[in-house]
Amino acid sequence: MIKFFRNIRKNLLNEGKTTRYLKYAIGEIILVVIGILIALSINNWNQDQQNKKLEQATLKALLSEFQDNRSYIQDYLENIKNIRRFGDTLRKHIGPELTEMSKYDVNRLIGESGGTTKCLVSVDVLGDVQSSGRLNLLSNVEVRQAIGRWSSQLKELQAEEFDWAQEFSNQFVPYANKWIQWDDTDYVFNYRDSLRYFKSRFDIDPRLILQQPEFANIMSTQYWRITRIENRSSKLFEYTETLIDLIKKEIK
Repeated sequence: MIKFFRNIRKNLLNEGKTTRYLKYAIGEIILVVIGILIALSINNWNQDQQNKKLEQATLKALLSEFQDNRSYIQDYLENIKNIRRFGDTLRKHIGPELTEMSKYDVNRLIGESGGTTKCLVSVDVLGDVQSSGRLNLLSNVEVRQAIGRWSSQLKELQAEEFDWAQEFSNQFVPYANKWIQWDDTDYVFNYRDSLRYFKSRFDIDPRLILQQPEFANIMSTQYWRITRIENRSSKLFEYTETLIDLIKKEIK
């Protein structure tokens, strides 16, 4: 084909038909440009199709991860609420008078409320999508913004969890060590596992801790922190449900 066009140009020049040669040359240039544009259009179309396929695969992977996370967050939130409820019951018996609760019940409530936990959601897919730049493949801006809000909320929750763990280790445990026997608490809390947990041989009344003003302050701080965590995890759950709904609408 190239040889054919070259022969045409040669013949026109040999015949002295300069004007016709220029017109032909311009036409040839236009044909080349059109060919390049067509090739680019085909290439762009192919790339667009590949991006759409990758977008769909990314959305499906994110949907699966967020659906799993919804279950994790729901279980975590219920756990947090239980810890708060047991703590609330314990706080109601704090005061100058010796509580009418039994030693067993006090140990049980301390075991149920005296601890921390973490929301162990998975961010493997999300982290890979963000680090690889595939987040930009998501054509729906609302989905990208929702992912950003979800990530920010998770970071806020994790910061609260870190502070909670610090306060528990630095305040609750050292003070409780003076008034209770963890062996008794663990024995009551894990009563089904009698092979690993044993009652303490020391005769210590755990109810006395409820008569201490300092313990009242520690429990108030614990309540304040857990309430913040409960609120943040509730919002994270809401963001997760919103995100799942948005992603489902984008999957074809």
